Amino acid sequence: MPELITSPSGLRILIEPLPHTYSVSIGCFVAAGARHEPPVHSGAAHFIEHMLFKGTRRYPNARMISQAVEGVGGMLNASTAYESTVYYAKVATLHMHRALDVLGEMLLRPLFDLQELEKERRVIIEELRGLQDAPGDWVHELLQQTMWTGSALGRDIAGSVETVSMLTRADLTTFWQRHYNRANMVISVAGNLQRDKVVDAINAAFDSLPPGSHIPPQPRPIPLSGPRLTLLSRDCEQGNFCLGLPGLAYNDPDRRALQVLDSILGGGMSSRLFQILREEHALAYHVGSYHNDLSDSGTWVMYGSVEPDALRDAVVLVLDTLRDLVRGGVTQPELEMIKEQVKGGLLLSLEDTWSVASRNGAHLLRYGHVMPVEQVIAEVEQVTLNDVQRVAQRLLRSDGLHLAVIGPYADDDALDLEAMITEGI
Repeated sequence: MPELITSPSGLRILIEPLPHTYSVSIGCFVAAGARHEPPVHSGAAHFIEHMLFKGTRRYPNARMISQAVEGVGGMLNASTAYESTVYYAKVATLHMHRALDVLGEMLLRPLFDLQELEKERRVIIEELRGLQDAPGDWVHELLQQTMWTGSALGRDIAGSVETVSMLTRADLTTFWQRHYNRANMVISVAGNLQRDKVVDAINAAFDSLPPGSHIPPQPRPIPLSGPRLTLLSRDCEQGNFCLGLPGLAYNDPDRRALQVLDSILGGGMSSRLFQILREEHALAYHVGSYHNDLSDSGTWVMYGSVEPDALRDAVVLVLDTLRDLVRGGVTQPELEMIKEQVKGGLLLSLEDTWSVASRNGAHLLRYGHVMPVEQVIAEVEQVTLNDVQRVAQRLLRSDGLHLAVIGPYADDDALDLEAMITEGI
């Protein structure tokens, strides 16, 4: 288990020594993301993530920032989500102080240079446009829009061309000053380290971080009632689909049962969707499912990309698979196999210093504590057939069905697809 230390200034620090490794990974977790933005400022959190790489007081340009870490063989990156933004570095142990210095500069003393801001605005707009050239990725965003219209979950995390074009330097710095503070941040470190040296280095690098206060995300979104279909006609080589349903929050007591159920449905090559759509019917190369859980809601998604004429058959097979789960089609041997798969996957995921630091930081930000791996394994082990069937019946509801499709289709195809999902589960 990592050690939680609260610095004299109030900053929460997680330290987990992994003496068998040669690296140290550092993550700065900020409880601010797309769900903290007003609609007119959609994309601000993601824009800020980009700008923090563009120059600081002591590293005045992007090249100096990247070379400071990559120049010693390290890795420096970041990502923005709906409820958080994460900045992280992984370096050889002897370069830990350098990585902390760079991260501290980025988060506390970014320049937000106007010339760089305008350049990065163009980059982000191209990032948004580039998504439309990848229909297999774009269809996931289209599903979010279909399910969560009217809330932050229905908008791209990166914003839109319109909102990104309108964001000003003042908009970005105001958001940064409001959310980047001690109360809203967790620093998580894992690897071959000495505890006291790490704590001293973090306190030095983040000493001027303002106290601030935690700001919760926007109120709980309400998904639109289904069944609903959104179809975008595009001249592409495949029919890309996402079938989605409202899921569970990450504190929901049924979360482990859903984790097991999702693995049964689409969590790998032995999952039902893979076996049915790929192995039995040879309809798809990419097929699967995932669950995205948030503080008060979630989205459960089944997806695939198929030859255009096979779309109808693929969606029918997915719906048939869901109906079988609702009717209690999971067997005890299948349940036991999947539980071992989930437990094994969790353990294997923690063999890298960044995986450990990432898990620890995300847990503290989400739950207020780091959940022991043994506890998670025990919770998975306790999942029963009744639990799985209860969650299937709870979530697999016809009024929650949402289907997003991108491909070379016409209005008649939309009517056919609407009729299919209207039949329900």
